[in-house]
Amino acid sequence: PEKRITFREFANVLAHFRPCGISKHNTDNNQLQNNSREEKLKFAFAMYDLNKNGYITRHEFKVILSMMLGAHITPEQLDSITDRTITEGDYERNGKISFQEFCRALESINIEELMSIRFLD
Repeated sequence: PEKRITFREFANVLAHFRPCGISKHNTDNNQLQNNSREEKLKFAFAMYDLNKNGYITRHEFKVILSMMLGAHITPEQLDSITDRTITEGDYERNGKISFQEFCRALESINIEELMSIRFLD
């Protein structure tokens, strides 16, 4: 079955890719920070946490990685990247990555820049 999203859903996803510092306001004039570092990390984490249980498992990571790179790498390479990524990010050594571990693994990554789309004025 074909899956579709509404324009509002599309706009909400796209909001996560605004450069940091550009805020959106709701009707109560409270700032919504979809583009803050924490919100960008939550959004990225949620893409991998397929069953929404608060953890990224080896299987979940492999599914997403396969969708992104599957046609360009061998199954052995996919397994190797998956195993290495889970091993490096699993600080608690419980076979899965929590949001806190995910954030820790990305501490030195400029996620604000990498998850920003800039348009010409």
